[in-house]
Amino acid sequence: MPPAPIDVHRYQLRSGAALNSASHRRCFEGALIRVGSGYGCVHPWPEFGDAPIEEQLSLLVRDITTPVTAMALRCAQLDGAARESGVSLFAGLEIPRSHYSWSFAQPAEPQFQRLLTEGWTALKAKGSANSGETLRFLENCVSAGKDRELKLRVDFNGCLDAPGFSQFMELMPPHLSQHLDLIEDPFPYDAGLWQQAQMRWNVRLALDKGWTDGTTGFSAVVVKPARRDWRTVALKHPGLPLILTSAMDHAIGQMFAAYEAATAKTEIGDRIDLCGLCTQHLFEPDGFFERLKSPGGHLLPDLHGGGLGFGDLLERLPWQRLPSC
Repeated sequence: MPPAPIDVHRYQLRSGAALNSASHRRCFEGALIRVGSGYGCVHPWPEFGDAPIEEQLSLLVRDITTPVTAMALRCAQLDGAARESGVSLFAGLEIPRSHYSWSFAQPAEPQFQRLLTEGWTALKAKGSANSGETLRFLENCVSAGKDRELKLRVDFNGCLDAPGFSQFMELMPPHLSQHLDLIEDPFPYDAGLWQQAQMRWNVRLALDKGWTDGTTGFSAVVVKPARRDWRTVALKHPGLPLILTSAMDHAIGQMFAAYEAATAKTEIGDRIDLCGLCTQHLFEPDGFFERLKSPGGHLLPDLHGGGLGFGDLLERLPWQRLPSC
């Protein structure tokens, strides 16, 4: 049987500031795909080794999948089956709670007010190679927390080296380290150096880049369902907590990550740590992001049309048939 035809809708997301230390972009290109009744999201990050969007789609035309398109097709299959049955993919599931992803494009005061009034338990921010700058930001977070036990997470995306990370930890005052929950990818993974860092600084490290070869030296693993099946990661690192996050992509991709996180919570329970699924506010609003609410880190799904939701919005998009070989 020939493969089902694929329709695509190309999109651009815009952010007001850089989203991580590995990228200075403000415009992010991706594509939604439609296969039968289901939808998926192809949102590559070339900074982390993904092929650009046009290459992703060109390979898909030749029936060659990448990790990104393979998961988008899986998403479309699950989404389509639910839509055809007239049910939400989130029926009977609970989306795990998330940390707050700090936006450096938005004023600080309204964000702190939201954190306090809604009762978020943790804040995650991107770290930079400037240790002093990152520490000053974390100090401001603790001060604005008004003595609340707000956990702090920092993602360096490997922009430091081992000595630079040691300097960062040496400069961190004790009252600040008490709020530190974890640090993601402080410097490129090295089992021995990461193990030394955890023991020396009594800090929890989370591994994202290099999870396939990671052995020791980390206390949690970050999983982006847009790129890999969380079950594979769970088997590779038995017993370790998993932090499921969006790929900072379109709302369809974001909600697919939320669905996978909810499924993981059902299957492996407490191994699912506080997640990173609430990223809609990092981008300029659109009809999809405006539907998503996440009070206190509880992401609420859209229910229009079943599946991952947004049925009315998806039907109004201009779609283009992806040519076959």
